[in-house]
Amino acid sequence: MNNALRLACLCAVAALVTLAAVQGAASAQDKTIYVLEIEGEVSKATETIIIRAIDTANEEGAYAFILAFNTPGGRTDSMFKIVERMQTSSVPILYFVYPKGAISASAGTYLAMASNLVGMSPLTTIGAAEPILGYDSTGAVIEAPEKIREYYTAVMRSYAEDHGRDPAVAARFVSENLSLTPEEALALGMADVTADSYEAFVAAIDGMAFRGRVNGETWTLETSDATLSFIPLTLRDRIIMAIANPNIAYLLMTIGILGIVFGFMSPGVGIPEVAGVVCLSLAIVANGYVGFGYGGIILIIIGFVFFAIEAMTPSFGLYTAGGVISFIAGSLLLYSGTDGGGSGRFFSEESIRMFWINVAVMTILVVGFLVIGLSAALKLRRKPPTTGTEQMLHEKGVVEDDLNPSGTVLIRGERWKARAGGYLPRGTEVLVVQVDGLTLIVEESTHKGGETQHG
Repeated sequence: MNNALRLACLCAVAALVTLAAVQGAASAQDKTIYVLEIEGEVSKATETIIIRAIDTANEEGAYAFILAFNTPGGRTDSMFKIVERMQTSSVPILYFVYPKGAISASAGTYLAMASNLVGMSPLTTIGAAEPILGYDSTGAVIEAPEKIREYYTAVMRSYAEDHGRDPAVAARFVSENLSLTPEEALALGMADVTADSYEAFVAAIDGMAFRGRVNGETWTLETSDATLSFIPLTLRDRIIMAIANPNIAYLLMTIGILGIVFGFMSPGVGIPEVAGVVCLSLAIVANGYVGFGYGGIILIIIGFVFFAIEAMTPSFGLYTAGGVISFIAGSLLLYSGTDGGGSGRFFSEESIRMFWINVAVMTILVVGFLVIGLSAALKLRRKPPTTGTEQMLHEKGVVEDDLNPSGTVLIRGERWKARAGGYLPRGTEVLVVQVDGLTLIVEESTHKGGETQHG
């Protein structure tokens, strides 16, 4: 009996140890920190990419989300949209100025102050968030009015205060255009850790309570057993980031407008119009006037229009080339940002290969149908009729009953009512010049030098 009791106790202890180990392993596996590494200006493109990455981290139950950003600043409207999504995240947002030598200026500083923790790599800087209205013709900065400066100062102070940072120091990022090194930011409480790699960053925040609240709570991060999962940039991400670059967007807009203007000035060439329409469409998307999804639809529609024009006009493939470019660009903007499940996070080589195959096949089918098929249909429509009375135009025959001016003629072995402009005796060779219902209008046909003359 005692042996049986001892055996039962041993089994219970073993079960508890196994359960604890399984729970510990599961807990370790659940501590996945998602990482988005991005470089460039804050734009509509980066807004879309960052918000989608935060959504992915929330939907897939990440332990935390690291936004590794190297940015000189950018659009304030996109910055506000990103901050808005950060504040509704159910996972902590960790901001990392990375890699070594990177900057987080202007709009990037606002994102840092709105984050739950801030890390900085060596030789990086943060700050210089004074708002400007742009640059004049000499390249000098156009300073914002005082009320705009005060507004953005208040925004920066609010972000910092909500996350337990000194609002007075944060306000200096705007009012004094303050910039800080990692050591200075750490000393003033504007950064929480310094690290030269992701692993070092995750190790440095282990046991640290993040700033602000997530779901109304604050807790201590336990990252010693956490794993990193990098969110890759898809082909669509790279395309929209490239065209959303202010310099590229401005160049596209300029080329687009000039192309259309030159097209009106020199009608019939075709090249300026095609290049202008494609570039202007991309510029409209790049500047955020329409979303990237709607932009993709617009480009695909423009591609179909180009195919139709190619079918109706002899342009030697010019509109086909423009249509193919528009159709592929629109397809990339519409579909290449997501995988089969629609999450937009993982994009395997197989899915990339299948996507390009689908785009190639659809492009070939569309071009074939609209250019070859429609061209053939239009050519058939333009051909002279081969049935009915219309087929009798320009046919030759012989007068069977004198035309004075009406009578009958024999054409291709068929007897037709005919009318001439004057008297034509029986046996005269005639040519059909018009059809009036079931009556043929004819005139005498004479032969000289092997050529037919109408007289």
